[in-house]
This record gives sequence, C-alpha cells and structure tokens, in this order.
Amino acid sequence: MSIQSNLETAASGLLMMSESEFPFDYISTEETSLSPAVALKITGKPEGTPVETTTVDYLLRNLTDPAIGMATPEQAKQYQELIQALKDSLQQLTVYRIGQVQIDTLIIGLTAEGKVAGLRTKLIET
Repeated sequence: MSIQSNLETAASGLLMMSESEFPFDYISTEETSLSPAVALKITGKPEGTPVETTTVDYLLRNLTDPAIGMATPEQAKQYQELIQALKDSLQQLTVYRIGQVQIDTLIIGLTAEGKVAGLRTKLIET
C-alpha cells in the first residue's frame, strides 16, 4: 500500500475538530527537508506569517482520549490509528501550525525516498 493510500485510508471519515471541523487531505511535494520555510511554501503563506511546531500526539491529544469527550471510544481509536499510520509512514514527523485564528496545519515528514509528504488540515481558534 502506498503512503498516500495508507494515510488517506487512516484519515477517512475523520475531522480535525476545533471551532470548526475540517478534513485531513493528503499532500506530497518534491521538497526534501522540513522547516518553517517549507511549511510556508506548501501553504502559500507569505514570509513572516507565524509558524509554530508541535507533535502529532499533542495536536490530536483531545481526540485520542474518549474521557475528554471530544470523540467517542471508536473515534478515539481511529485517531490513534491515524497517528500510528503517520509515524509508520514518515520519518521526522512534525506538525506545523501556520497563521493565527484560521490556522493551516501540516502533519508532515519525510518518505523513504526523502520527499516531504503527509496530511493537511485547518484549525479555527478565536
């Protein structure tokens, strides 16, 4: 199974929940390194746009624990499987949060071939 089909299958039906809900979309590029500059290039945001980095575990923490109440036990299991699929498929897995309020979010890493790939979604935080 290709990285794309593996990640699309793992993300199927899941939404990034914040003040709104957005799907996870697969992305791949010819880029060969991870950096805030690459994240800006992928999202088409201008230089100087705020970029934060975090981990996929931190990003999805409220969705992987059904006790928090944002996800049912079945959904929490799916989000946990998504995290595992990302970790299994990509090296140097990093989350980039680009912008403020309407935050473009990249969960990206390097493929075995050394290319940047992963998932893209959006967060709304007011």
